[in-house]
Amino acid sequence: NTLVGTTDSPSEVTFNPMPKEEEIMWVLNEFNKFLTPETKVRRNDVLAAWAGIRPLVMDPEAKDTSALVRSHMVHVNDSDLITITGGKWTTYRNMAKETIDKAIEVFNLMPLNECQTENEKLIGSQGYSETMFIELIQQFGLDTEVAQHLAHDYGDRAWDIVKLTHQAGSKRWPVPIQKINSQYPYIDAEVRFAIRQEFACTVVDVIARRTRLAFLNPQATLESLPHIIEIM
Repeated sequence: NTLVGTTDSPSEVTFNPMPKEEEIMWVLNEFNKFLTPETKVRRNDVLAAWAGIRPLVMDPEAKDTSALVRSHMVHVNDSDLITITGGKWTTYRNMAKETIDKAIEVFNLMPLNECQTENEKLIGSQGYSETMFIELIQQFGLDTEVAQHLAHDYGDRAWDIVKLTHQAGSKRWPVPIQKINSQYPYIDAEVRFAIRQEFACTVVDVIARRTRLAFLNPQATLESLPHIIEIM
């Protein structure tokens, strides 16, 4: 699948925002400008579309009170209350660093060291390498697409996921892998891993927040739901 986007327009605050048809068509029209005439993408080529609501904030120090801050803003009021607002998930580490740096400045703090989080390794990264998927193929006989997906999405936790496919005492090679849906590399063991290790409690947790199947192809997701529910 290819992901294209995005648009930016005012929205009412709703629990479940939906993309508008005119927004989908706008993205398609823009995308087609980069394609050759024989590869134009049509509306019925779109497998999925989604929208989200992003809060924008007004800078209280700005002369024009209608001006919106498109990223995040750290503000210190008269009583030295530090507030950070706006922003997005993809910049949360930087947002946190700026807030702490502002606190150090405002209160003349003396930290023992510089911020450490930029180089902090995340869970799954310890044993990861760009060729890790080859080891998964060699050891378990995985399909290449499945091995690449597991290595890329889970890092060194991929080994734990594949082990969940083993039946008790089974030494079979290649490991018997069952995909959630034949069109995508997500496998049964990911559902078990999501429940046992990643606190998935609902079906939506699995199909949207642990795997991304619901965002890639809603129809394929609906076809896979009975199987996913049975595993859960």
